[in-house]
Amino acid sequence: MTDFSVRPLRSGSSGNLTLVENAGTVLLVDAGLPSQRGLSLALSDAGVSWDDVDAVLVSHLHGDHIHPSAVACCARHDVPILIHEKNVRAFSRRILSRSPASGPLRTFGGEPFSVGSIAIQPFPVPHDAEGLTCGFLLSARAGDGEARVAMATDLGTGGNGLYERFADSDLILIESNYDPAMLAGSHRSSHDRARVDSEVGHLSNEQAGKFLVRAMQESRKLPRAVILCHLSADHNTPSLAVATVSGILSRYGFGAVPVHAARRHGPSPRFFAVEAGRKMNI
Repeated sequence: MTDFSVRPLRSGSSGNLTLVENAGTVLLVDAGLPSQRGLSLALSDAGVSWDDVDAVLVSHLHGDHIHPSAVACCARHDVPILIHEKNVRAFSRRILSRSPASGPLRTFGGEPFSVGSIAIQPFPVPHDAEGLTCGFLLSARAGDGEARVAMATDLGTGGNGLYERFADSDLILIESNYDPAMLAGSHRSSHDRARVDSEVGHLSNEQAGKFLVRAMQESRKLPRAVILCHLSADHNTPSLAVATVSGILSRYGFGAVPVHAARRHGPSPRFFAVEAGRKMNI
C-alpha cells in the first residue's frame, strides 16, 4: 500500500511547481514562481510548508522552472536544491548571483538516486535551456512491486530513446504546449514561433498524443492517468489540449486512459500512482 502521489501546483510559462509525496517524503519538482510569497502560498494551498519539503529537484534552468525566489526560500529553510552536474556553472551565474543566499546545493548525473522514499532516475530531453534539460522517472515501493511516475514538462521532440522511459508508468506528466493552428495565427514574431515549433522548443498537442501512443504501445500496463503540462496561455486551451490528446489515444485503442490538463494559476488535483488500498504485483 502506498500514498505515492503527484500534484502540479502551478504549470506553464508563468511558473512551474509540482508536489510529489510518498511515505512522509515531500519532493518539489521545479520551483519557478517569481516570488517567495507566491511559492509559500502555493504550498499552503496543498497543505504543506517549506519546513515539510525534503528537496527541490530542478529539471532545467529556465526561470519558470527555477527562480531566485525559490533559492532564497531554500536558504531560509535549509532545503537542498538538486541540479544536474552539467548545470552547476550556469546555475551559479544565472540563479545564485541573483539570490542573497542558497540552500544546500547537491548535484546528480545520469545514475539513479533517492530522496527519502522516492527513487529518481533522471534522463536528458531535447530543449533549448542552457546546460542540460532533464525528465524524471520517479518510483516508490508499492506492496510487492513498484509504482512509477514519468515526467517531462519541457521538450521539443520525443525521440526513440524517450518512449521507453515512459513505458509501464502508473502516471505520466507530459508537455502539451501548443496547438499548431493557434501558434501559426499568433501575434508573436516568426522567430519565436519557429523556436516553439522546433525540435528543442515545445511539444504540440498532436506530438504529445502520438508520443503517449508510442509509450503505451510499448507498455505492459496502461497509466492510471495522463496529466498534460506547460500549456501555452496564447497558443492553447486546456479543453483543446485534452480533446486533441484524448482523441489520438482513442484512435489507437487507449481511450480508457483519463487525460487531464494541469492548471496554470492554481493547484491541480492530487493524482495517486496506486489506487488506495491496492497492492502492486509486477
